[in-house]
Amino acid sequence: MLKTSLINIDTAKSIITNKKLGLFQEVFWWKIIESGFGKPCKVALISKGGVNQLLIPLFFHRIGFVNRVGSPLRGTFTPYIEFLKLAEDITIEAQNECLEDLINTLIKDGANWIEITNLVNQDEKNNNLNGLGFSSEFASSILLATDKKEADLWEGMQGRSRNLVRKAEKNGLSVRYNEYNLGTIDLFYSMLSVTFSKSGQKPPHSKAFYKLLIKDLLKSNNVIFLSVEKEREVLAMGIFNFNDSEINFVSGTSKKIGNQFGANNLMHWEVIKFASRNKLLSYNFGGLGLPSIDKFKRSFGGIEIKYQRHIWMTPLVRFIFGFFMMIKKVILSIRLRRK
Repeated sequence: MLKTSLINIDTAKSIITNKKLGLFQEVFWWKIIESGFGKPCKVALISKGGVNQLLIPLFFHRIGFVNRVGSPLRGTFTPYIEFLKLAEDITIEAQNECLEDLINTLIKDGANWIEITNLVNQDEKNNNLNGLGFSSEFASSILLATDKKEADLWEGMQGRSRNLVRKAEKNGLSVRYNEYNLGTIDLFYSMLSVTFSKSGQKPPHSKAFYKLLIKDLLKSNNVIFLSVEKEREVLAMGIFNFNDSEINFVSGTSKKIGNQFGANNLMHWEVIKFASRNKLLSYNFGGLGLPSIDKFKRSFGGIEIKYQRHIWMTPLVRFIFGFFMMIKKVILSIRLRRK
């Protein structure tokens, strides 16, 4: 008989010690989401006949009567989270059974909004969610295999991207690895605010979140915070989280003059070299969605991967969410017209 229990992060940590983890299965990342976004984390442990089968973190967000649960929650710099297998030879059917038991448990506990996002190429375990009343939407990213020699990664880039890296180096641009420094973080957030203002928006996350992210993950050696500079002027900045197998683009910003000199190309090339030197398997460019930026990300030679977000809401919550999104779209349109 299946049993789903909600345990705390520290208990989960003791269970997954010595397990090979994806970046978003790491306890350090669960704690960053919990602290940085104020989204409490409980970890679902699913067992059968007293034997642990699967484990997955859940993040909770309550707004009035709306009780939202996600693995992950949208907007937390987490593109997907996969189940962590605790037993050997778990069949697809068994995974589906575990997933259904988890969902039923959450609904019984009062959830009226559930989000689950997975990689499409591992979608077999979620293929029965539409039958449980879930709708689906898709997102994409570029993933570059970095378990190669630096020379091979260089040759795998498109000619335009290589030329812009050369242009940046020829014009004296250099990459700096930043430490935790409030002035540097203030500069990053100021540049990020300018970037978002071009589309009539504000950064979706607070400066306090970035301070926490950089401070905590620098201590655990799970983040790099880069600046690209020319004659002491910062032209571009980026934040990248990583574990011992993969690295992920969290957030970045650049000045117009930085784009002209190829600052972003130089910065991402530095990340690719970092991944290669440290024998990381892959670099995730952090999502697609804007054609000009998508073209830039594709130029480094990676492949497109897809995520599938499964969403369930009660009818009332779905109506309220749809109304809110309509109002948000109208406000954004008004802001853009005023610019």
